[in-house]
Amino acid sequence: MAVYTRLTRLELEEHLQKYPLGKLIDFKEIIEGIDNSNFIFTSEKGQFILTIFESRIDKNDLPFFINFKLHLAQKGICCPHPILDNSGFNTVDLKEKKSAIVTFLSGKNLRDEIEINHCFEVGKILARLHEAAKDFQMSRENDLGVNGFRPLFSKFDHLLENYQKNLREEILENLDFLKESWRFDLPSAAAHLDLFPDNVFFDQEQKISGVIDFYFAANDALIYDFAITATAWCFDEKNNFVSERFFELMRGYESVRKFSETEKDFLEIALVGAAMRFLLTRLHDMFFTPENSIVKIKNPQEFLAKLRFFKSQI
Repeated sequence: MAVYTRLTRLELEEHLQKYPLGKLIDFKEIIEGIDNSNFIFTSEKGQFILTIFESRIDKNDLPFFINFKLHLAQKGICCPHPILDNSGFNTVDLKEKKSAIVTFLSGKNLRDEIEINHCFEVGKILARLHEAAKDFQMSRENDLGVNGFRPLFSKFDHLLENYQKNLREEILENLDFLKESWRFDLPSAAAHLDLFPDNVFFDQEQKISGVIDFYFAANDALIYDFAITATAWCFDEKNNFVSERFFELMRGYESVRKFSETEKDFLEIALVGAAMRFLLTRLHDMFFTPENSIVKIKNPQEFLAKLRFFKSQI
């Protein structure tokens, strides 16, 4: 979350007149994150999050993102529930951009406090999300799936030699491997595809109280979504793989949905693909985010190391 579009109290009060949420009591900007402008506010009806969608989000994808959250919330998944305006719309124009309001979820993310029991709970909620998504009728192609890697890479491949010697060749070798090895016949559905620790809230009993940030959601293989989650949760603060976390993530997932043997056989490749995705996106952001931006650039080296680790296991 971040703030690129500023709002005054009067502007927010005028905007909330379009919603059945009562009078504004208080609000503040949420400065963490990278993609959109976000505000937390309290009205007579409770606490909510207002998101103003910035240029990185294609407005044509908003119906998928918003309706996916609505579908999951109706299925009992603890994710933000979109609020409809007085005319029944879930996105509303604000300062010449699209915006949405969702329910506020209590709890906190773990950052560097991850234990193996947390991984079990994350695996379980991911599987519940996959089960709930089976009958979601909308679809969106994953532009950060394996077919999107080369177009993304082509935007900055000419910059790599000055950044790190031989990295371009290493990435190309792995892109060739993924092209030759990837399967497109595995169970798939709408999936989160970004279930990092900062997108999961836990309550005081260490149970998951919320899953947020669905703005990379798309249709893809469920085992790929699991692999993305594993790359995010199964390494310690020194970027060492923690097998106990991985086993608990898998155990939690399979307590709800069993992977087929074909999916399990593909998992090693899916893990390479997941690490490649975040290596490429972090490199892209490092090269193209303006120097005066308020966004904190994440280090691509973390996922280069993860890519090398998972490739070494095959």
